[in-house]
Amino acid sequence: MKHFVGGGLLAVLGAIVLAGALVSGNTSPRGWIGSHYSKVGNGVYRAPGPPTAVAATLTRKFKPSDRAYDPAGVFLRYPNAVVAVLPDGKGSRVLIDDVDRGYRRHYSYIGSRWGGPSGRASVFRGGGPGSGK
Repeated sequence: MKHFVGGGLLAVLGAIVLAGALVSGNTSPRGWIGSHYSKVGNGVYRAPGPPTAVAATLTRKFKPSDRAYDPAGVFLRYPNAVVAVLPDGKGSRVLIDDVDRGYRRHYSYIGSRWGGPSGRASVFRGGGPGSGK
C-alpha cells in the first residue's frame, strides 16, 4: 500500500511540474514575435513603436539572460537566440538569430559585453602569463 501512495504522490508532483512548465511558457520569443509582428524576411520582422518600447514588451513576456542598449538598438540575449530591435522609420525592425549568428551579426555592439574575441559567451579563463601551459 505504501508503494501505491508514494507512486501516486510522485505522479501528482510530476503533473504539477508539467503544468507549471506549460503555463510559464517558452524562454525564447521566436514564436511569439512571429505571431505578433509582420514578417519581412527570414528572421526579420517589422514592429510598430520605437525599439525601447518593443524591447520592453519582449522582456515582459520573455525574460532575457542579458540586454544591451546602444544608439543602434536594443539587443536581447536568450538561451537559444539573440534578438536585435533596431530603429526602422517610425517603427522597429526585429531580427532573430540563433546564438552563433547573432553574435557574429551584432558583434560590434555586443561582442565586448557578451563575449570574447570569437563573439561567443565569455571565453576568458584567467590565470595570467604561463598559467596552465
